[in-house]
Amino acid sequence: GQPGIHGKKSKSRCSRKPLHVNFKELGWDDWIIAPLDYEAYHCEGICDFPLRSHLEPTNHAIIQTLMNSMDPESTPPSCCVPSKLSPISILYIDSGNNVVYKQYEDMVVESCGCR
Repeated sequence: GQPGIHGKKSKSRCSRKPLHVNFKELGWDDWIIAPLDYEAYHCEGICDFPLRSHLEPTNHAIIQTLMNSMDPESTPPSCCVPSKLSPISILYIDSGNNVVYKQYEDMVVESCGCR
């Protein structure tokens, strides 16, 4: 990015960043057996003009980003959000005290995009 007024780098472009989830720290280890932690990732950064193709912008995001570049006061930039998510499998104890192995969808960010 371009250096800002005080020589700091400007906010980075939309990308995937680490987000470590610890079920024990959340107090969920009384029902989750495994895993006790996992890497979930999160999306962060700016979606500015021109949008890069790897961010897989929707047509709406492209138009909104163009409008934002012309008049930032009237139109906000598009948002950096997960574009692909994957599941994880969790071993847990249900309300009937049964041990259950289940796949939970949309638990890990695989890629980010501007939407």
